Order: sequence, then C-alpha cells, then structure tokens
Amino acid sequence: MLKIFCPDFRFDSIASIPVEWLKKQQVERVILDVDNTLLPRDEVQLDADVLNWLQLLRKNEIEIVLLSNNGGERLRKISEAAQIEAVSWAVKPMPWGFKRALKRFGRQQGKVLVIGDQLLTDVLGAKRMGFTVLWVRSLQGKEFPMTRITRQIEKMLVRRLDAQGLLPEERK
Repeated sequence: MLKIFCPDFRFDSIASIPVEWLKKQQVERVILDVDNTLLPRDEVQLDADVLNWLQLLRKNEIEIVLLSNNGGERLRKISEAAQIEAVSWAVKPMPWGFKRALKRFGRQQGKVLVIGDQLLTDVLGAKRMGFTVLWVRSLQGKEFPMTRITRQIEKMLVRRLDAQGLLPEERK
C-alpha cells in the first residue's frame, strides 16, 4: 500500500536534474507541478536557473506541461514567462488534471515523467495514472492551510517509506 506514495526518483531541486539523466531515462514528456516545485507558492517570478533548465529541456525536445491545483492570473503569468502551457485547477491526486495535461502534448507517444514536491498530490496522482514520478524538495514559501495539514501526513509517510527502505536516495 505504501508504494503508491513512493516516488521513483528524488532530486534536491528542479534545476539539479541533469537533462542527460532525463535522456538516459528516455523521458520525452514532463508534467511539472508549479507551486513549491517550480517556484514558491507566493512568488510569480521564475528563477533564472529554472528558466535555463526549462529552455534546455525544450532544446532537447522534451515536451513540458505545467499542472497546478491552482489557477488564475498568477498561473497565467508563470505559464507565459516559462513559455509552457499550463493546466489549472487539476484537483490532484484525481486523474482529471493529468489527463488534461496529456492532451496538451504535441504527440501521444513517449515516456512521461511527473515532477512534483508533494507525496499526497503529485506522487499519488501520478502513480495512480501509471506514470514515473520524480519527487523534489519543496521550496520554502507560504502554504495553504490544507497543505500544512497534508505536510504532516507526508512526514509520517516519509518516515515509514524510509524505514521500509522504499524511498529512493536523493540526488543533488
């Protein structure tokens, strides 16, 4: 049962994921969480390292779609700055947003990797869809009250996953 919450890979941050590593994993499409994965939830400006990483993915013909449980003007600005389509109001971990994200890709073939910072939304939702999942450290920033509650549950899950030797080692 715990395996449904267990990511396949772990990295410290988005910008620390080498494109060569993605290519070696045969990743062709990335569904990317926004809040506290791409940038802190209370910010709109993307970090230069993150923008460079996104551009490098595109240069290597890896398609990207942003997937967020939020929406509105902030997500639109982030999507425009990143030059990446975004799916809003995803209701992760439910499958609907993931299915909408898949429709945004230019092709239906190719390995999909979901990248996110939360076990109970990003990892669980991706695993339910049968996707490979990469879990990154959550960026520090203001969080919704509900997210603060789920983070406590996540801490318990991490301890149990780690105790059972299921959690992959974090790469920096």
